[in-house]
Amino acid sequence: MTQIVTRSRIKVSRNLIRKSTLQNGSDKLYCYAMEQLGYFDEITADDLKAMAEASGPKVTIFLPTNPPQHQPKDTATRVKSLVNEARRKLVNAGVPESDAKDMMAPFDAIATDAPFLRQQGESLALFAARGLNLIYRLGVPLTEYTHVAEHFVLRPISEALTKSHAYYVLAVSRNKVRLLDATKDSVVRLDLQDIVPESLEDVVDTDDRQTQLQNRNIGGGSAVFHGQGGAADNQETENHRFLHEVGSSLGDLLGRARSQPMVLAGVTENVTAIKASSSYPVIAEDFIAGNPDTSTPRELQQSGWNVVRPHFAANDDAAYNRFADVSGTGLGETQPDLIREAAVAGRVDTLFINPSLNASDGTGDVNTAILHTKLNSGDIVIISDGRVDNVAALMRY
Repeated sequence: MTQIVTRSRIKVSRNLIRKSTLQNGSDKLYCYAMEQLGYFDEITADDLKAMAEASGPKVTIFLPTNPPQHQPKDTATRVKSLVNEARRKLVNAGVPESDAKDMMAPFDAIATDAPFLRQQGESLALFAARGLNLIYRLGVPLTEYTHVAEHFVLRPISEALTKSHAYYVLAVSRNKVRLLDATKDSVVRLDLQDIVPESLEDVVDTDDRQTQLQNRNIGGGSAVFHGQGGAADNQETENHRFLHEVGSSLGDLLGRARSQPMVLAGVTENVTAIKASSSYPVIAEDFIAGNPDTSTPRELQQSGWNVVRPHFAANDDAAYNRFADVSGTGLGETQPDLIREAAVAGRVDTLFINPSLNASDGTGDVNTAILHTKLNSGDIVIISDGRVDNVAALMRY
């Protein structure tokens, strides 16, 4: 049976259309979008396993679809052309024409799927082998490319696999709480699952508020207040209770032993209160100041990236320095074929990729190393400053 996979991380809609899942240990966080964010599909561990287990000729197709230049009709035409090109390459590689047609049939359907064509991110990546078709809308820019070989081409999308550069943005106001799961190129809004309050109203309901502070008109309209303190005191108490509940419940939603940094967005007093009560262990010192209700998820993602970028750069530098310290000892390797062998054996801790090389550069060694590094829970680090000529690897042992 052919396995066809598309995993939507974002749905463009003004209403909740559909839920999809992000795996968080044994928990699942449901993500959704209420604003137009773009479409991003997650490359899961199961997908990588399916790629590694695939046999025979393997097809890789890349296509840019970046808005606002994206036009669905143009994408349909280009998909048809690239799929036909891949089909011809399969036949030239010795695949019977009927088998090549069957392998490409799920991709042919894309060209006539109008909703799918309208719902794109930066690029489209298609992977096929016998019994396997994987379709991803990605946030990384790609150039048009078709390849048939004994390996999938993953180097151009390696940045989409760098989960070590993921971060959260928590935007909090009295009216709205939003939790975003972001990278440099994508953003997902996560469902708070009734664990984290979505607004002050979730913590202080109407009846509670009326009990705390009753305002009754007496006689000529004078007001009598029942309860401790005035309206301002009660409002401050409500806000403090709300922020404490938001902060203390983050660990219940996300886990308390996480390394993914979180950037807070809000006015200073709200951010201070959440930091003081938060059960989440990695909150950035800097934050996105101001009322976050006026910012779109894209704007929050970009502002959040500016906050965490130095943190990620420092981590990448530290990883590269560990590699440099052991380079030439067998624990630091730059020879692609040896790196591939080590990755397949599960020995690669961190794989360093030079992004300036394009999809056609090199053999399948680097692509196979990328696949098996991720499959064996290794990290991928993009090094674009020339320290890495092609690829390098820090070994576990």
